[in-house]
Amino acid sequence: MPTSIFMNSVVATLAAAGVAVTSLVGINPGPAYDNDELTKLSKTEASIHADQVFFRADQDGDNALSVDEFAALNIVTAELANLNGFVVVEKTNSYETISLPDRTSAALSPAEHARIDAVSRHTFYAFAGEDGKMQQGEYKGLQEAIFLSSDLNANGALTRAELALFAQRQAFLRPEA
Repeated sequence: MPTSIFMNSVVATLAAAGVAVTSLVGINPGPAYDNDELTKLSKTEASIHADQVFFRADQDGDNALSVDEFAALNIVTAELANLNGFVVVEKTNSYETISLPDRTSAALSPAEHARIDAVSRHTFYAFAGEDGKMQQGEYKGLQEAIFLSSDLNANGALTRAELALFAQRQAFLRPEA
């Protein structure tokens, strides 16, 4: 029996809440990320970030992302990025931010949530294996593709406008969203 759209929305919302709560573990209250703005991101640093995000998003601990976990991760990332005006990059022992250009601090519309959910599910199936789960290597392959597509001068590092493009793609946000 096919799962209803309503049930998918409920599951995605619960997963999003879980990702949001889990993402707060280990972060001390105070100024968000101490205004440490990233000026350069290497491919290695992007890979470390991908590993940390993958393990945090794997809510059921099965070492793979389900389509609902992946969609929830992207919706929460988009909403936080849109409200805060930046995307957080997790490094080995620190957090840094990448500012998004010309963002408003308003919540995303229901239509934008639906678009991000649909794009996330499409992207999931493009990168997940035949088992219907996105393994860590598959997730890192997607993140590498985002990095490479943002590295406009193909020098292996993101700077200036490339960082903003990377942040928008990480958050599944449209430039005008």
